[in-house]
Amino acid sequence: MVNYSYDEDLEELCPVCGDKVSGYHYGLLTCESCKGFFKRTVQNNKRYTCIENQSCQIDKTQRKRCPYCRFQKCLSVGMKLEAVRADRMRGGRNKFGPMYKRDRALKQQKKALIRANGLKLEAMTQVIQAMPTDLTISSAIQNIHSASKGLPLNHTALPPTDYDRSPFVTSPISMTMPPHGSLQGYQTYGHFPSRAIKSEYPDPYTSSPESIMGYSYMDGYHQTSSPASIPHLILELLKCEPDEPQVQAKIMAYLQQEQANRSKHEKLNTFGLMCKMADQTLFSIVEWARSSIFFRELKVDDQMKLLQNCWSELLILDHIYRQVVHGKEGSILLITGQQVSLQTEYFGFIFKPFSKV
Repeated sequence: MVNYSYDEDLEELCPVCGDKVSGYHYGLLTCESCKGFFKRTVQNNKRYTCIENQSCQIDKTQRKRCPYCRFQKCLSVGMKLEAVRADRMRGGRNKFGPMYKRDRALKQQKKALIRANGLKLEAMTQVIQAMPTDLTISSAIQNIHSASKGLPLNHTALPPTDYDRSPFVTSPISMTMPPHGSLQGYQTYGHFPSRAIKSEYPDPYTSSPESIMGYSYMDGYHQTSSPASIPHLILELLKCEPDEPQVQAKIMAYLQQEQANRSKHEKLNTFGLMCKMADQTLFSIVEWARSSIFFRELKVDDQMKLLQNCWSELLILDHIYRQVVHGKEGSILLITGQQVSLQTEYFGFIFKPFSKV
């Protein structure tokens, strides 16, 4: 018998409710609770109704409140009706075995790649919660913080702001500037945040058409047309766009935690720093692909093939677009919003080891 067990080192979360997955169930990795719910619903031919507006939040704490929305989410993330056995015998249909096998192999390849780059597969929330709260951040990170808010660079201490209270930082971080001088060859690109959505990238249930028009290249279009004239397909595609400030905050938090775990004499070299940024960028691109309205309609094995065959092109295109649209000549614009001069031979110093206050 082929073993389709799940490798716990991969630390996947159930796409339906966010609980810890237990294995491959009816087309994809899910938790035991959603597995049983889906099986009972299909085998018993149950019909549910929603007492709200059919857009209830489904997570680990309230997944049992609305079975209608839970079942619809099971279907939307890719659970297969045809995988449930009508004879009520244990085990899914064997035709899904090869798909599970390929998916597991892909995840193992991903894990090996990450380990080769010295990264840990930790949930981002766990990384942020483990961050020390009494750290002094270098002036480079202070400038990044200022740039992300569209503020001028400040070479003095900054008070905690909304960034410190964002979902990605569990407690305010001291922004006191260390005693070293200015960093040569380093600039912060103040115009980069204009690319991001003005408020937040919307979720499907709380957004309005106006909230989706924050991209700088859409501003002119928005002035000459009403939101009602925007095709519905475009609005749906924009809903799938990642929140640029959140992506920056996640990557910055990861790099901060990575550096905090290093000893005083360990430094990230240029290549190592770029690899870590590229890894985190790739993760955000994969999440974007998985949330795409068309990508979700594909079979799981087709999704895997597409990601396997084009991840490098996506990563390169993301980098090139950032340089062409927002970069400056003679420098590189990083995913974190930093503008680094090409004349800088070594810029690992921008994440110098943190010192206790």
